[in-house]
Amino acid sequence: MKILILYKNIGNILLREHDLFRVPYVGLKQEFAQRKQELASAFNNVTVNASYILREEVGLFERSIAEMLGVKHVIGVNSGTDALFLALKALNIGQGDEVITVAHTFVATIAAIVHCGAKPVLIDIADDFNLAVATLEQSITASTKAIIPVHMNGRCCEMDAVLAIADKHDLLVVEDAAQSMGAHINGAYAGTFGSINAFSLHPMKNLHCYGDGGVITTNDDRLAEQVRLLRNHGQTPNKELVAFGFNSRLDNLQAAFLNVNMKYFDGDIKRRRQIALRYDFGLKNCAGLKLPNPPQETGYFDVFSSYPIRCAERDRLLNHLQQKGIECFVHWETPLHRNEHLKLGHFSLPVTEQVAREVLSLPMHPFLEDEQCDYVIGAVKEFFNGC
Repeated sequence: MKILILYKNIGNILLREHDLFRVPYVGLKQEFAQRKQELASAFNNVTVNASYILREEVGLFERSIAEMLGVKHVIGVNSGTDALFLALKALNIGQGDEVITVAHTFVATIAAIVHCGAKPVLIDIADDFNLAVATLEQSITASTKAIIPVHMNGRCCEMDAVLAIADKHDLLVVEDAAQSMGAHINGAYAGTFGSINAFSLHPMKNLHCYGDGGVITTNDDRLAEQVRLLRNHGQTPNKELVAFGFNSRLDNLQAAFLNVNMKYFDGDIKRRRQIALRYDFGLKNCAGLKLPNPPQETGYFDVFSSYPIRCAERDRLLNHLQQKGIECFVHWETPLHRNEHLKLGHFSLPVTEQVAREVLSLPMHPFLEDEQCDYVIGAVKEFFNGC
């Protein structure tokens, strides 16, 4: 059966005319089917006790993340976007400051900088989709105050190199770890390197709630106190109003759902890595297809929030896979520095621009069955004439 798909990028959601994929990009329906009793119990516990705002479920989730990452403070907020914004606000980044980050990222990274009144300075990426450390130092000016390395697709940036440059120039580091909960490099987790760091808990992320959510991590007591004030209208735990803040709390009901999903997190990541290895083995001989870094790479523990491949004929490959009933995603077609509405400048980032033309993410979620993976592999190989 031929399925014609109309899709449009809005955030991380794929809007489509038909939901008839043989292999879906995400597995939220399957996840709910398997966990619905536990999720229903979590819902009932919150609603029966009328525990809606900053109650014990939020605290339990924050402690669970702190224990997993080995970080002192975890603060739940209402989105990954707000996590970035509040992290920058806590550091007093604002008018006249420059913040270096990449153009190959979701717009929230740059929007957080702009909404603080600072100027985003965009640099290129390396072949692993992360910040190109070799181009970082040349972008530093007297106005530079911070660097935001973005851990893309579940893979950590070269943080030792980033931190060395930051220390040399007395710069702050704020990790955008929205896509990389659980990833680590040389044993250290994403979200533990910077002064203060941000994660997303959006439904498309590998650890997620069923709406919007985010967390901020830090080992700095002062920054943690500041963020807790900012997320809750500038109020102390005793309801004393001491500053102007925001309404940016992690919803208690979402925290209850997250506590359920935390039980499965290690297994979910293990399965993602198994799928990545299966894709790697099945597609390794396809000339003209570039695969992501392998799961067994020394020093890196990638969690594969997505599995991005690169192909010079990306649009033809995408159409071919859609015709086969395989849902894919493009991260992202238009680099942010080339978006005419954002007016970020007129300059070239060659790798970013090439990736935007070539990148395509294959289905990746822990509920993919081996036969579905093999079907995807077969469809890709068919496009490349049976490689």
